[in-house]
Formats: sequence, structure tokens, C-alpha cells
Amino acid sequence: MSKMSRRTGLLFFFAVLLGAVASGLAVSSASAQVTTSKTVTVKAKTVKPPKVKLDIFKGEVIRMDTVSIMVRDPKNSYIVRTFTFSPDVAKKLQPLIDKGGYQSGDRVTIRYAPGSTVAQSITGKASKAF
Repeated sequence: MSKMSRRTGLLFFFAVLLGAVASGLAVSSASAQVTTSKTVTVKAKTVKPPKVKLDIFKGEVIRMDTVSIMVRDPKNSYIVRTFTFSPDVAKKLQPLIDKGGYQSGDRVTIRYAPGSTVAQSITGKASKAF
């Protein structure tokens, strides 16, 4: 073997050795992460449904029974709306219905969801039953 090929071989050997040492140092410097604190728990946010803004209809009672109420607009007598009761309203109105309910001509305010005919609340002063 010539001196040149021996030098190239040694140079190649030292280059590989130097690369191995450098990669070994790089690997040894990366250590495992150690946690000494408590784990962080994240609570999932509960999404609340948006509140539905209720529309209001003020009018005079035409008739009322245990299931529904018919109301006329006092400004325009051609506008007549019929509302059924939600379960909560039906429970609250039951004592009033037992006494005779709203009579024809009583003024009431009805709150209902837009696009719906189900009354969510009914307020007004009931007159005495006939």
C-alpha cells in the first residue's frame, strides 16, 4: 500500500470516528424530561344554549280553555292569535282555570318563542267568572 492510500484510509477512519463521537455527544446531551409537578387537568367547557328572546303579544281574550287561549289585538280587531300552553304555563294556570280562567275582554300579555304558537308565560288580571 502506498503512503497516499494509507493516509486516505487513516483520514477516513478519523472522520468516521469523529462523526461517531459527535453524534454520541449529541445523543447523550438529550435527556428524558422529568416532571416533578402535578399533572394539569383541563375541564371541558360546557356550552350553554343561547337564550331565546321571547316575543310579546298584548291583547284581549276572546276565549280560553284548558288547552289554549284565543287573543285579539286591541289595535286591529282582525288580528286574532291562538296560543297553546307550554307544560310549565299549564301547571301555573291550573288554579286560575279551576276558578274560571280568563274571561272574554280580559287584557293579557303573552310571551312566546318567535315562529311558535306555544305560550311560555301569560300575565294579566283575570276578571271574576260568570
